[in-house]
Amino acid sequence: MTEPTPSKVVELVIGLDSNFNFMNFLHPDRPTRLSLDLSERCELVFTLSDQLINAGWTFQSRPVKFHRDYGINFSSFVWVPYSIDGGDPDVRSRFKVIYEDQRMGEYTYSLYMQDNHGQKVDLDPDISNGAGRVP
Repeated sequence: MTEPTPSKVVELVIGLDSNFNFMNFLHPDRPTRLSLDLSERCELVFTLSDQLINAGWTFQSRPVKFHRDYGINFSSFVWVPYSIDGGDPDVRSRFKVIYEDQRMGEYTYSLYMQDNHGQKVDLDPDISNGAGRVP
């Protein structure tokens, strides 16, 4: 990738609501569905919520997979240091991916997490860019 980092950043803070649904806790007082704005080239930042980090959750060593993309729209992931309240960085709690907006389509991405008992948890939401560019 030779282009600069995108100016648009889309953040997802993965957490559990009171009904044990995975939600975006970017604004903790107003959790929303796990949706991504893919209307243009952007940086996607995935972070575990403080609630999950404090409960001992992490992302697995490979935290994400975009199905049927073949490296066209989504870059490989990169770990990003993150800590609660400025302490030591929490291991495997945040990563980012660049979305290139090169091809329209619907994609399923899998988030791979692990709870404090070592049980693997997979989450597979669907996303659609609907406005990708035709190369």
